[in-house]
Amino acid sequence: MSFESFPESFTPDIALADTFLRNAAAHLDGADRAADLGRHNAALHAIAIAIELLLQSHLLRVVTDDPWNRRHIGHDLGKAALYAERAGLGLPPQLHSVIAKLHPHFQRGGFQRDPSRSWPSGFSLDARHIARQLAHTLMEHQRRANDSRPLLT
Repeated sequence: MSFESFPESFTPDIALADTFLRNAAAHLDGADRAADLGRHNAALHAIAIAIELLLQSHLLRVVTDDPWNRRHIGHDLGKAALYAERAGLGLPPQLHSVIAKLHPHFQRGGFQRDPSRSWPSGFSLDARHIARQLAHTLMEHQRRANDSRPLLT
């Protein structure tokens, strides 16, 4: 996979990054509810969306803008993860394996076209756990970035 260079200059889009973060949290909550009802396909679809939003939220804060993300990443979870790593976000170790399972189905719109697809036993729970780890990592990264900013006087 070839990588495009990050923009030479950009302005962090904190408002959009925060919106993506809130939407990701809502999708993770929805994934919990769907899984509790035994709707694992719906839970995994929500998890895929949450992962995309979390990764792009990080990028919007530190290195890209929304048009760049749309042009170079789109809905490609693998690319989003690799770009987020290049931009300094430490990813949960199992995230790439979750993405490898979810992304092909997500990219083809399979969650809507094939709502009865079965997944490996326990995958929904594992994927939710890893997505929540990603959210936690992102929040910690933001906290550290905020703590290192000089206070205005």
